[in-house]
Amino acid sequence: MIKFRGTLFKKQSLGASHEIVNRLQYFHFHRFFSSVASSFQVEGEEINLSGTITNITLGDLGGLINVEADNERYGKTWLTYNVKLSNPSSQDQGTFHGRATAINADGSRASSVRQGIWSRSGYVYSFMSLDDASDGNQYLCITTMDLKSNKVEMEFYAR
Repeated sequence: MIKFRGTLFKKQSLGASHEIVNRLQYFHFHRFFSSVASSFQVEGEEINLSGTITNITLGDLGGLINVEADNERYGKTWLTYNVKLSNPSSQDQGTFHGRATAINADGSRASSVRQGIWSRSGYVYSFMSLDDASDGNQYLCITTMDLKSNKVEMEFYAR
């Protein structure tokens, strides 16, 4: 037997060595794509928003999370997250859609349609969404929600 990175391989004829090569290729392929996924970086103009969870309503297939926030560009902002348990193999991830409405200091209103994915680790939910704003901007939004403290942090990156 040969042990390589926790995987046991039987030492046999040429056919078995072919199997070892296949397993090593699979290992390197998986390792490469795992490292790419964990090194996700976004560059460009960033808008930060800090907020508070104001309400959570639960249903049979998911829930609704309401958030209030404020920022310099869009002003007072209200957001909804319609969270669905859409992944049959996990209770800790799924999809969501929602809306955002904001009113800035001069009284101008902007709104946005949002959709994306979420995952959960303990009390902390992570969201990645694509937002299409009424002012013509489009954003990638990365959100972290702590359900224990009700704190929400959002980072918006313009297209």
